Amino acid sequence: NHLMVLGLLVFESTVHRHQLYFRLNNSLKPPPFSIIFQGITRQHLDHGILPCIKYFINFFFYKFGLEISLIVAVNVIGQRMDFYALLHSCALLAILSRRRRKAIGEVWSKYCTFTAGLMVLQYLLCIGIPPAFCVDYPWRTAVHPLSSNVIKWFYMPDFAMRPNPLFIFDYLLLLCSSLQWHVFEEENRAAVRLLAGDNVEISRSLDPCSFNQFIPVDNFLHCCYLDMVKVFVFSYFFWLVLCLIFITGTTRINIFCLGYLVACFYFMLFGGSVLMQPVRYILRLWDWLIGYTCFVIAMKNLV
Repeated sequence: NHLMVLGLLVFESTVHRHQLYFRLNNSLKPPPFSIIFQGITRQHLDHGILPCIKYFINFFFYKFGLEISLIVAVNVIGQRMDFYALLHSCALLAILSRRRRKAIGEVWSKYCTFTAGLMVLQYLLCIGIPPAFCVDYPWRTAVHPLSSNVIKWFYMPDFAMRPNPLFIFDYLLLLCSSLQWHVFEEENRAAVRLLAGDNVEISRSLDPCSFNQFIPVDNFLHCCYLDMVKVFVFSYFFWLVLCLIFITGTTRINIFCLGYLVACFYFMLFGGSVLMQPVRYILRLWDWLIGYTCFVIAMKNLV
C-alpha cells in the first residue's frame, strides 16, 4: 500500500512538472481552474452529449462537491457506528440546518477543522499509553469496569481490545471537505464563474410556472440525445427518489421506517402537482425529509 501511494505521488509530480515545463516553453498561462479539457466552459454544456460529458469531467466536483461531501459523511457514520459517528451526525445536522449554500459555505471551514481535529484525536487514542509504563486504563481497573462493548463504542484506548485504526473513510471525508472548502473560495472569483458557471441558488419566492423567464437556455424538445436525458432527469427523477424512499421504509420493520412510508405516500398522494407549488413550499417539504433522515441516522448510532 505504501509503495502504491509513493507511486501515485511520483506520477502526480511528474505530470505537474511536465505541464509546467510545457507551458514555460510555449509561453502559456496556467488555467484559472484545474481542468482536463481546455476550452470547455458553461456555454458548452447544452451543446450535446459529448460537450456535456467534458464539462462535467472538468467541473463535476465544482457543481456537486457539497453533495459528495455529505454522502461521504453519511458513509463515515454508517461505517463507524460509534460515539464519533454520533459526533459526525450532530455536525451533519448543524451543517444542513443552515439550508442555503452561502450560509453553509460560511461555516464550512469550521466543519473542516472539526473533521481534522477528530482524526487527530482518534489517532492519539489508537496510540494510547505505551505498554512499557505498565499502567492499565482506569475504565479497566475501576470497581465497576466498563464492558468491552462500551469501550469499543466510545473508541477508548485499551490493551485488551485496541481501537480499529482504519481511517480510510475519515480520510476521504477530510479530503472531500477540504476540496469543497477550496470550491467555496473559488466560486467567488469572477474568472471561475465565467469558466464554470455560478452556483447561486434560485430565489425561494419564485413560482415554478414562471421559471422559463430565468432559464438562459432554450427549451428542450427532443432535439438531440442530451435533450432526452434532460427529459428523463426532470420528468422521472422525482419518482425515482420516491421509489428509494419507499424501499428505505420497507427494507426494515421499525418505528423509524414509518416516517419514510408516511413521506412517500404523502408525495405520491399529490404526485407531480407538488412540483408546481411555490419554491419555498417545495423546499420546506424536502428540508423536513432531509432533517428526518439525519435524525434517524443519529438515533441509529444510539440504539
